Amino acid sequence: MSIWKELYDIFNHERNLWQKRGADKQALVFEIKSNLTFLADALQSQLQQENIISNLDTAVFEKAIAEGFALNAINKNTLSINTIANFNEFKKYLDKDTESLIKNAYLKIASLKKLIKANKNKDYSLKIKSLFRFLVLLLAHLENRPLKKRIIKN
Repeated sequence: MSIWKELYDIFNHERNLWQKRGADKQALVFEIKSNLTFLADALQSQLQQENIISNLDTAVFEKAIAEGFALNAINKNTLSINTIANFNEFKKYLDKDTESLIKNAYLKIASLKKLIKANKNKDYSLKIKSLFRFLVLLLAHLENRPLKKRIIKN
């Protein structure tokens, strides 16, 4: 085998890895957006909390974790004060990296799924709304789009 063939094979292998990483990033961001959109619609239409929780997707995240995907590759920056727009509830997440933010979101989803299995009659609406707000923050961070505080005029 010639050196050119070997070099091409190495390059081709690396290119395939880059493309796969790009696809994995897009799939995970899509799953987060999908969960956020679903939560917004479900909360507005007042779906039963059991239906809301059971329909939150985690498959792409679980696959990414199993394959050792570097979650920080989606956004290498930590959460900044500019992103949170001085929302006090998000200050505790300042300087957290993308991996810890994504894992936190999916831990919240996993917790809700376990809680609803354990006790279907308890009210989890505050936790569901909290997850919604956190996913808004997470998506703003992933897309480098700062949140904006609305000014309420009297």
